[in-house]
Amino acid sequence: MANYSQNISGFLLLSIISLSSWAENDVKELVEQQTTPAHWSGLPLMADKAAERGHELPIPVGVSLFYNNIDADYVAVNDFQVQVDGGLLGFRGPNDYVVPAEDVSITGTDRSVQLKVDAWILPFWNVYGLLGYTEGSKNIQAKLDNVEGLPCDEACNGIVLPIPIEYTAKNYGIGTVLAGQIDPIIGDTPVIVMAVGAIVKAHTDTTDSVIKTKLASVRIGQRFDVGSDKLAWFLAFSHQSVNQNVTGDYSFVGTELEPLMEEVKFDIDLAKEETKNMSFSVNYDFGSKNEWNFYAEYGFLNWQHLIVGFGRRF
Repeated sequence: MANYSQNISGFLLLSIISLSSWAENDVKELVEQQTTPAHWSGLPLMADKAAERGHELPIPVGVSLFYNNIDADYVAVNDFQVQVDGGLLGFRGPNDYVVPAEDVSITGTDRSVQLKVDAWILPFWNVYGLLGYTEGSKNIQAKLDNVEGLPCDEACNGIVLPIPIEYTAKNYGIGTVLAGQIDPIIGDTPVIVMAVGAIVKAHTDTTDSVIKTKLASVRIGQRFDVGSDKLAWFLAFSHQSVNQNVTGDYSFVGTELEPLMEEVKFDIDLAKEETKNMSFSVNYDFGSKNEWNFYAEYGFLNWQHLIVGFGRRF
């Protein structure tokens, strides 16, 4: 009986050793899942189901601070309405003129700081809010060649009405992320797929203007262990539309165009010329619980942008 018991014990020990050779990590993850307390927020919902399937979930709640710089070209959505007072074009004015949209070119630069607060509501669904401050500029160049009613007629051909606009803005927005993963095709690292959508509205302080931005993107990447830290990369294809109504006034007093016009009031709707772009980003999670993260993204193809962020999850 003693020999039988010893044989059974030896068989069980040998079986455990054999199983541990291929399931050590799975057992460790299972133990961690069973001993890890629920998050203080109660999020994400259905976390236990995801853990049972072996999914490693991030800390549910995060706060991040981002710096964003973007340079892009814009187009006039409608004709450029201008009212001129003083000078030849504003003689006995103010006088109203219309510059055809196709004769207007616009370039712009925006630099912003954004505070982002996000939470994983479900293991695959994240929602976030944005609050930020922007400093921007739009350089409007309007050719007068095809403007009707000018007192200078053909003498005005070749003259460009330049209106440089500097503004600051406070913005707010909401967004969402749907995330999933695909079994690895090469190696043993799954492919992460994310769909991102956001709506942001900004109100400028120095001009009477509202900037509306809509973003939709698909991101594909992978996440790797770097010691106890995590490093992820993503390649994204994005659709971003930006619409802005700009009204205000500009003084040409003291410039070479003063004899032609002194004060100009303007009204124009503009939109980003290109709406599709690509970007490459990296995210590095570190800390005892990977609670800290650093993010960097570079946009290319139709416009350039740079995003750098630093955050913490709680």
